[in-house]
Amino acid sequence: MAETLRVGIIGAGWPGGQHAKGYSEAGGFKIVAVADLIPARRQKIMSEFGAKEYTDANELVRDKDIDVISVCLPTHLHAPITLAALRAGKHVVCEKPPAMNAAEAKKIHAAAQKAKKVLLYGTQRRFGGAEQAAKQAIAKGMAGDVYHARATWMRTRGIPIGTHAWFIDHERSGGGCIIDIGVHMLDLGWYLLGQPKPISAFGITHHKFGDLIAKEKKFDVEDSGFALIRFEGGKSLEIASSWALNQPPQQQGNVVRVFGTEAAIDVYTPQGATIYRNFNERGDSRASVLKPPKTVSHVALMRHFKECIQGKAKPIIGSAEGVTIMQMVDGIYKSNGSGKSAEIRG
Repeated sequence: MAETLRVGIIGAGWPGGQHAKGYSEAGGFKIVAVADLIPARRQKIMSEFGAKEYTDANELVRDKDIDVISVCLPTHLHAPITLAALRAGKHVVCEKPPAMNAAEAKKIHAAAQKAKKVLLYGTQRRFGGAEQAAKQAIAKGMAGDVYHARATWMRTRGIPIGTHAWFIDHERSGGGCIIDIGVHMLDLGWYLLGQPKPISAFGITHHKFGDLIAKEKKFDVEDSGFALIRFEGGKSLEIASSWALNQPPQQQGNVVRVFGTEAAIDVYTPQGATIYRNFNERGDSRASVLKPPKTVSHVALMRHFKECIQGKAKPIIGSAEGVTIMQMVDGIYKSNGSGKSAEIRG
């Protein structure tokens, strides 16, 4: 393996730019190629990193001078491009969600195992400062036995149009706010609970704000969604997400809370992740702000990726975890369609 890993980025929008920044600051990587249909987006990464350009993602995948590929594309392209990259012998970071559904995620998992290459999903919430601080506190036993989490991402008005409005087109996105921003909350809540095996999901979605989108655009996905996941061992996770919802102003944004036998942790406060302990008979407690690590966000993600490639670590959100994430997402949508709880089979 080369001392410096040569990187190709497919998709040069905001996620691709963040990947590029993460690679650059993590060290040990060199961005050598970029592929995107939009010349201006290619040019930005080319000028900043000296990368060569491709208009065809598959041509970049076939480039033998590339060791690592970042897949930062619309959801319906995650599986085909990630599969092609793994089969070409590349290590891959694929943006969230892992795929359109669990069936695609299983194909990626099989390909990663066969290729013996590292596949890491870009669920960067696991690598944020507050999130890492919360996870470290739980790992140290500070919260006792954590058994329930609540994770929400609520936008009042924030339906993503994106390039060619693919976010709101089920054929290209796989779903609406649940698979877009809700999957971040699903993954983070599951991670903080210790990644227990899911048993069932009960979900309901709504499509109430179609009038906010021009009539000529296809908008056939949910704009809000809510779910409860049950896990082995009696653990549970409630998630909520919305692109559009009438709500009090203070409800806009993220809430992630973890409940344990010894403490509760509120991940997103103005001060940072905060643990509440020493509850008395009135329910009063002592609050302590948890110290975050120095390396966070995409830099932390890419450093972890490098350690995985070097054999020093195993992906904390790899191909197997991607399958489970998509099984839970599928369960939520299946439950919404049937009106009943959906069994999740491993």
